Amino acid sequence: MENYLSTFFNNIATSFKDSWYHFINQVPGIIMAILIVAVGLMLATKITRLSKKAIARKTSDVITINFLGKAIRLALSALVIIYALRVAGLAFVATGFFAAAGASAVIIGFAFRDIGENFIAGIILSFNRPFNVNDTVNIGEIFGKVKSIEFRYTKLKTFDGRDVYIPNSDVIT
Repeated sequence: MENYLSTFFNNIATSFKDSWYHFINQVPGIIMAILIVAVGLMLATKITRLSKKAIARKTSDVITINFLGKAIRLALSALVIIYALRVAGLAFVATGFFAAAGASAVIIGFAFRDIGENFIAGIILSFNRPFNVNDTVNIGEIFGKVKSIEFRYTKLKTFDGRDVYIPNSDVIT
């Protein structure tokens, strides 16, 4: 019995030792990945600002500028995180994450149909431009000035001072 316990504890000690050495070997990659994320997100912010300025030279539409800026920042951030996971030796995590995200998108799409409708309606509103910021509009029973068009909602300021957030799918219809 004592021999079995000795073998059992030796196996556990060996397993911990192997795991510790594996972790120590991964630390430089993890530190590098953290640096890549920090620098990458700062660069994504700067590139987004430059992109917004370039887009602003082509159009004076604030909503389109903000929409494209957010889309650029989101795409660059995703690329930075994927690259950092690869550097850290966790490429399988990124691959699994995006495979699961793709499969989940269909399920979530059905579950959150309204959010998807509002998001797509926001894209349509951003490019179709039925009205601009500071235009006075009547949407349903709400009458006020357009303050912003976001991904999922349009913000109005009514003349009695209230901020009203109207889902973009309601704005489109």
